[in-house]
Amino acid sequence: MRLLDFAWSRRLDETPWTAFRGTMVHLTAPELAAAVTADRQPVLTTPASDVHALAVLLWTCATGDWPLDYRAAGIDRTTAAPADLFRANGERAVPLTPTAPRPELLGALRPVLLAAPADRPTAADLAAHLTALHDAAATAPVS
Repeated sequence: MRLLDFAWSRRLDETPWTAFRGTMVHLTAPELAAAVTADRQPVLTTPASDVHALAVLLWTCATGDWPLDYRAAGIDRTTAAPADLFRANGERAVPLTPTAPRPELLGALRPVLLAAPADRPTAADLAAHLTALHDAAATAPVS
């Protein structure tokens, strides 16, 4: 099985992007959004920003919507300029959606989405957590 994200993907042994100007606003890790907003170049993606993008992708696949609750922040994401959405994301001014289906899955993704880059679980940590959730669900009695 291969998993692709909604934006740019690359192998770890490939040269990093040197002209990252951002991607889908709702997918971008806050630290990348802040760098794009400040026009710092090059903006280098990191394993921490990649695992953030993976968590957003999984959240979106599970819920059908982005994890950021723009409405709670007073932002209309359908009319706001992308630069304003990047700024709000970079300033961490937009909270996560408070409730959604699949609480166990979303509970595993919240730490990835809320943590500072240095404190984020790694992709391996997230995979282990998701595997444990899968295994628990597979062995749970059907009611």
